[in-house]
Amino acid sequence: MSNTISVYDRDGEIILSQEDLRKYATNENIIAAALMFRICQCAFRQLSPSRPVFRRELYWQIGFPGPGILDCIEMISHAVREGRCLQNPTFSHPKADPPKSLLGHFLFEISYRGKSIVIWPDKAVFDDEFRHLVSTWQYADENNEGYQNYLMYKAKKVKQIMSMTEEQLLHFEILCNI
Repeated sequence: MSNTISVYDRDGEIILSQEDLRKYATNENIIAAALMFRICQCAFRQLSPSRPVFRRELYWQIGFPGPGILDCIEMISHAVREGRCLQNPTFSHPKADPPKSLLGHFLFEISYRGKSIVIWPDKAVFDDEFRHLVSTWQYADENNEGYQNYLMYKAKKVKQIMSMTEEQLLHFEILCNI
Protein backbone atom coordinates (compact mmCIF):
# COMPACT_ATOMS: atom_id res chain seq x y z
CA MET A 1 0.00 0.00 0.00
CA SER A 2 1.35 3.40 -0.98
CA ASN A 3 1.67 6.00 1.73
CA THR A 4 0.48 8.82 -0.55
CA ILE A 5 -2.35 9.76 -2.87
CA SER A 6 -1.76 11.74 -6.04
CA VAL A 7 -4.03 14.13 -7.87
CA TYR A 8 -3.38 16.48 -10.76
CA ASP A 9 -4.27 20.14 -11.04
CA ARG A 10 -3.36 22.88 -13.50
CA ASP A 11 0.08 23.21 -11.92
CA GLY A 12 0.90 19.50 -12.07
CA GLU A 13 0.88 16.57 -9.70
CA ILE A 14 0.03 17.05 -6.04
CA ILE A 15 1.14 14.29 -3.71
CA LEU A 16 -0.67 14.09 -0.38
CA SER A 17 0.02 11.98 2.68
CA GLN A 18 -2.32 10.96 5.46
CA GLU A 19 -0.40 13.42 7.63
CA ASP A 20 -1.17 16.25 5.16
CA LEU A 21 -4.88 15.49 5.49
CA ARG A 22 -4.57 15.36 9.28
CA LYS A 23 -2.87 18.75 9.39
CA TYR A 24 -5.57 20.31 7.22
CA ALA A 25 -8.48 18.66 9.07
CA THR A 26 -6.77 19.20 12.48
CA ASN A 27 -6.11 16.70 15.25
CA GLU A 28 -9.78 16.92 16.18
CA ASN A 29 -10.54 15.01 12.96
CA ILE A 30 -7.69 12.50 12.79
CA ILE A 31 -10.07 9.58 12.23
CA ALA A 32 -11.73 11.35 9.28
CA ALA A 33 -8.31 12.11 7.78
CA ALA A 34 -7.24 8.46 8.00
CA LEU A 35 -10.52 7.20 6.56
CA MET A 36 -10.53 9.68 3.68
CA PHE A 37 -6.92 8.86 2.88
CA ARG A 38 -7.74 5.16 2.55
CA ILE A 39 -10.99 5.79 0.66
CA CYS A 40 -9.22 8.03 -1.85
CA GLN A 41 -6.37 5.56 -2.35
CA CYS A 42 -8.86 2.86 -3.30
CA ALA A 43 -11.32 5.01 -5.22
CA PHE A 44 -8.78 6.91 -7.30
CA ARG A 45 -7.05 3.68 -8.32
CA GLN A 46 -10.42 2.27 -9.44
CA LEU A 47 -11.50 5.44 -11.25
CA SER A 48 -8.18 6.13 -12.99
CA PRO A 49 -5.85 3.12 -12.83
CA SER A 50 -3.16 4.45 -15.16
CA ARG A 51 -2.65 7.98 -13.86
CA PRO A 52 -3.67 10.33 -11.03
CA VAL A 53 -7.14 11.87 -11.20
CA PHE A 54 -7.56 15.51 -12.18
CA ARG A 55 -8.92 16.83 -8.90
CA ARG A 56 -11.26 19.44 -10.39
CA GLU A 57 -13.16 16.68 -12.22
CA LEU A 58 -14.05 14.78 -9.05
CA TYR A 59 -17.69 14.89 -7.92
CA TRP A 60 -18.73 13.68 -4.49
CA GLN A 61 -21.94 12.61 -2.79
CA ILE A 62 -21.47 11.87 0.87
CA GLY A 63 -23.78 10.33 3.43
CA PHE A 64 -21.79 11.74 6.34
CA PRO A 65 -21.08 15.47 6.08
CA GLY A 66 -18.83 15.74 9.14
CA PRO A 67 -16.39 18.66 9.23
CA GLY A 68 -13.27 16.46 9.02
CA ILE A 69 -14.61 14.60 5.99
CA LEU A 70 -15.48 17.90 4.28
CA ASP A 71 -12.04 19.34 5.07
CA CYS A 72 -10.38 16.35 3.44
CA ILE A 73 -12.59 16.52 0.35
CA GLU A 74 -11.80 20.23 0.03
CA MET A 75 -8.06 19.71 0.38
CA ILE A 76 -8.01 16.87 -2.13
CA SER A 77 -10.36 18.27 -4.77
CA HIS A 78 -11.68 21.78 -3.97
CA ALA A 79 -15.11 20.19 -4.48
CA VAL A 80 -16.76 21.77 -1.44
CA ARG A 81 -16.14 25.38 -2.47
CA GLU A 82 -16.66 24.64 -6.17
CA GLY A 83 -20.06 22.99 -5.62
CA ARG A 84 -19.05 19.45 -6.61
CA CYS A 85 -19.79 17.92 -3.19
CA LEU A 86 -23.37 16.98 -2.35
CA GLN A 87 -23.89 16.45 1.37
CA ASN A 88 -26.78 14.01 1.62
CA PRO A 89 -27.29 12.18 4.95
CA THR A 90 -30.12 10.14 3.35
CA PHE A 91 -27.89 8.92 0.48
CA SER A 92 -28.17 5.17 -0.01
CA HIS A 93 -27.17 2.49 -2.49
CA PRO A 94 -28.93 -0.88 -2.89
CA LYS A 95 -25.76 -2.98 -2.46
CA ALA A 96 -24.23 -0.88 0.32
CA ASP A 97 -24.50 -1.61 4.01
CA PRO A 98 -22.53 1.29 5.50
CA PRO A 99 -22.02 1.96 9.19
CA LYS A 100 -24.12 4.68 10.78
CA SER A 101 -22.60 7.95 11.83
CA LEU A 102 -24.07 10.54 14.17
CA LEU A 103 -25.67 12.30 11.18
CA GLY A 104 -26.24 9.92 8.29
CA HIS A 105 -23.87 7.09 7.48
CA PHE A 106 -20.39 6.45 6.11
CA LEU A 107 -21.27 6.13 2.42
CA PHE A 108 -19.43 7.95 -0.36
CA GLU A 109 -19.94 8.17 -4.11
CA ILE A 110 -17.03 9.60 -6.06
CA SER A 111 -17.49 10.28 -9.77
CA TYR A 112 -14.80 10.94 -12.33
CA ARG A 113 -14.97 11.13 -16.14
CA GLY A 114 -18.08 8.99 -16.65
CA LYS A 115 -17.35 6.46 -13.93
CA SER A 116 -18.41 6.36 -10.29
CA ILE A 117 -17.52 4.32 -7.26
CA VAL A 118 -19.76 3.88 -4.24
CA ILE A 119 -17.54 3.08 -1.30
CA TRP A 120 -18.04 2.50 2.43
CA PRO A 121 -16.00 1.23 5.38
CA ASP A 122 -16.75 -2.00 7.17
CA LYS A 123 -19.22 -1.77 10.04
CA ALA A 124 -16.67 -3.31 12.40
CA VAL A 125 -14.60 -0.10 12.19
CA PHE A 126 -17.39 2.35 13.02
CA ASP A 127 -19.41 0.54 15.64
CA ASP A 128 -21.62 1.54 18.58
CA GLU A 129 -18.57 2.24 20.75
CA PHE A 130 -17.26 4.68 18.14
CA ARG A 131 -20.60 6.52 17.91
CA HIS A 132 -20.95 6.67 21.71
CA LEU A 133 -17.44 8.03 22.27
CA VAL A 134 -17.69 10.62 19.51
CA SER A 135 -21.09 11.85 20.69
CA THR A 136 -19.79 12.05 24.27
CA TRP A 137 -16.28 13.44 23.81
CA GLN A 138 -15.74 15.07 20.39
CA TYR A 139 -16.65 18.54 21.63
CA ALA A 140 -15.98 18.02 25.34
CA ASP A 141 -13.73 20.24 27.41
CA GLU A 142 -10.17 19.05 26.85
CA ASN A 143 -9.49 19.49 30.57
CA ASN A 144 -12.07 16.81 31.40
CA GLU A 145 -10.28 13.74 32.73
CA GLY A 146 -12.02 11.38 30.29
CA TYR A 147 -10.94 13.43 27.28
CA GLN A 148 -7.38 12.05 27.35
CA ASN A 149 -8.79 8.53 27.13
CA TYR A 150 -10.82 9.62 24.13
CA LEU A 151 -7.68 10.94 22.43
CA MET A 152 -6.00 7.56 22.99
CA TYR A 153 -9.06 5.83 21.52
CA LYS A 154 -8.86 8.05 18.44
CA ALA A 155 -5.16 7.25 17.99
CA LYS A 156 -5.94 3.52 18.18
CA LYS A 157 -8.76 3.93 15.67
CA VAL A 158 -6.42 5.70 13.23
CA LYS A 159 -3.87 2.91 13.64
CA GLN A 160 -6.61 0.35 12.95
CA ILE A 161 -7.78 2.17 9.79
CA MET A 162 -4.25 2.56 8.48
CA SER A 163 -3.16 -1.03 9.22
CA MET A 164 -6.17 -2.94 7.88
CA THR A 165 -5.97 -4.41 4.42
CA GLU A 166 -8.11 -2.65 1.86
CA GLU A 167 -10.32 -5.74 1.64
CA GLN A 168 -10.91 -5.71 5.40
CA LEU A 169 -11.55 -1.97 5.60
CA LEU A 170 -13.50 -1.03 2.49
CA HIS A 171 -16.37 -2.26 0.35
CA PHE A 172 -17.24 -0.74 -3.01
CA GLU A 173 -19.30 -0.96 -6.15
CA ILE A 174 -18.18 0.49 -9.50
CA LEU A 175 -20.87 2.28 -11.52
CA CYS A 176 -20.49 3.27 -15.17
CA ASN A 177 -22.32 6.49 -15.97
CA ILE A 178 -21.50 6.71 -19.67
